[in-house]
Amino acid sequence: MKSITMSDVHELAKRTGNSPQAVLTELFAEGYQIVEEAPQPRGNPLTSSKDALALWKASKQKVADELYKGDPLVRQMMDVESAYNGFGTQPHKSVLVRDEAGNITGTTKSMLTGATQSEQAELMAAIRAKYNQGE
Repeated sequence: MKSITMSDVHELAKRTGNSPQAVLTELFAEGYQIVEEAPQPRGNPLTSSKDALALWKASKQKVADELYKGDPLVRQMMDVESAYNGFGTQPHKSVLVRDEAGNITGTTKSMLTGATQSEQAELMAAIRAKYNQGE
């Protein structure tokens, strides 16, 4: 028995100028059977930004591992960098001014014109925390 897919039927309909229904009728008369098309893959891994980022991180780590194993200068520089990063992160500089009791007394920037969104969010989080304490 002969088989054909619906995409082939549509292609034949375009080429002949007939409707897909007319093409199907003629194909059934000739003994063809409609089969389902194989599901198409959902795309390559780079269609999603998360997949692309994961692939980039994996390749970056692979290259770093190869360089670390093969080059003594790279090994030394990476050891120095990891030791430097191991000293700890720098303290976050806040735009909030607090008194001795930890209460917010003001800000170092104007929240309307000079503060970034993260600084505004920091102020709102501090106000919300103070409000939730019931003070």
